[in-house]
Amino acid sequence: MSARLVLIEGMVGAGKSTTARQLARGLQDRGEDARAYDEFAPDHPIRTQVADRLLGVEEANDPGVYDLRQWNALADRCVRGTQTVILEAAFLQNSVLPHLSDDAPPAVVKDVFADIAARIAPAAPLLIYLRPADVGEAIRRVHAERGEPWSSRNLAFGSACAWARRRGLVGEAAVIALYSAWEPIVDELLPTMDSLLLVDPQRDWERALQRIDDRIR
Repeated sequence: MSARLVLIEGMVGAGKSTTARQLARGLQDRGEDARAYDEFAPDHPIRTQVADRLLGVEEANDPGVYDLRQWNALADRCVRGTQTVILEAAFLQNSVLPHLSDDAPPAVVKDVFADIAARIAPAAPLLIYLRPADVGEAIRRVHAERGEPWSSRNLAFGSACAWARRRGLVGEAAVIALYSAWEPIVDELLPTMDSLLLVDPQRDWERALQRIDDRIR
């Protein structure tokens, strides 16, 4: 199999980490060179302000650290190398969605997506999007599973973002409303690049991974 760039995306709690790890393990078991990077990997090829904030580390003073040219370098690495690179959350969740949460117009959000997509196009990326059938139920489930202090931090983020403040939303209602507004935008973006939409993959991980594997081959 030639080198590929696989992007695992979806809202919080959608199953990104599990999918990325299991996909990498399956490829490695077949003798393929594959590496899955979770969003907080210290050697992650893409550094974002969002990940730095979630890690609680000091954000870089040099804005060049977060430059979108990181994506060009990643594409070049994939084209020149033999490793399948699997990234979790770096593209949509940590690089595109933040523009919506900052209350940028949808057109701006789509432009950011298109810019990054063009930068990584030489690597023939595959975008895997994991979607819960019920956004509200998924948010409540992941909060129950992860507990504190993660839950309070997530709700505080939802309440503090410009998108929610403009609409007078706080707490769980803010998080659910933001992701509910995000999903229709995703529906417009997915057809613009090679992508696969999986709904509630946790209901049948084996089948979900097989569908991804079929697209990678």
